[in-house]
Amino acid sequence: MKIWLICFAPFLLYFQSGSGEGCGRPPPIENGDIINTPLIQYASGATVEYRCQRLYVMKGSSVVSCNNGNWMEAPVCLEPCIITTEEMDHYNIQLKWRRNQKIYAASGDTAEFSCKSGYIPQPSSPPFRALCTEGNLEYPLCVIKGR
Repeated sequence: MKIWLICFAPFLLYFQSGSGEGCGRPPPIENGDIINTPLIQYASGATVEYRCQRLYVMKGSSVVSCNNGNWMEAPVCLEPCIITTEEMDHYNIQLKWRRNQKIYAASGDTAEFSCKSGYIPQPSSPPFRALCTEGNLEYPLCVIKGR
């Protein structure tokens, strides 16, 4: 009896609700997963919960529901920014408060830079406090002193 309940419980839940048309599998999201084990079929009103991979930031609700045969809009996992030594060397900058070779900044986080020794900010440089926006970061630029 227990094995029968384990195997058929998801189908019983689907047919038991009787409130509108059910949904198939929930939509997958890039760089994220469904927390609960996905079923083949869901009753109208059923919900699933998503989570993003480490350092990715969720945009939208983590809980998505089935509504009369359609899944509500799934969330999006926003990409982090990867700040490398090579990128900083290209712009003649360094991280202001850290000496790491590479850091990851979540979308919405800021990174603060300063010019390397012997360099000064270029007059038209973007700000030295840069905002990570969905994997993109506008780096400030420094030029050699005296030029």
